[in-house]
Amino acid sequence: MHFSHVKIQTDFGTVAIVYTCDPFQLYKLYLPRRSVQILTQDIQKEFSVDQKYHPNIDKLVTQLQHYFKGNPIDTPWQWFSWQNLTPLQVKTLEQTAKIPYGAVCSYGTLAQKIGRPKAARFVGSCMAQNPFPIFIPCHRVIRSDGTIGCFGGGSELKQKLLALESNETISN
Repeated sequence: MHFSHVKIQTDFGTVAIVYTCDPFQLYKLYLPRRSVQILTQDIQKEFSVDQKYHPNIDKLVTQLQHYFKGNPIDTPWQWFSWQNLTPLQVKTLEQTAKIPYGAVCSYGTLAQKIGRPKAARFVGSCMAQNPFPIFIPCHRVIRSDGTIGCFGGGSELKQKLLALESNETISN
């Protein structure tokens, strides 16, 4: 299978989307935590990429640009590729996608919502493996004590994303 990708410059850094054209499906979003050179190397290690284009990618790029300017986004669910996830992971990500913009939910509460009240660690693992961060807002999942917990893009980025969504300013 051949994949295409696009890199998007944001105020938070460069993000990348990896997708297929036929059919159009989103496979992974890379968070803005690396240099562009390292980001490109990471994509090439994981995917065989080419330069094919699909017009739906423009909608995703626009959504990401709007998100990083402080606006909610809504990505068509059917565009996500679920092939590398278990049904329970998909169910968990579906519940995560329901967390409103600007709100947070604890790992334990999310575990209850998927019908597995003792599976908070599973939820955390699922968030760590989320191939679609931002689109499926795993950064909105926090610890039950109110602390932010871990995040694939680092705790600083998680804090910045939560502040962006709540219209707060984070001092550096």
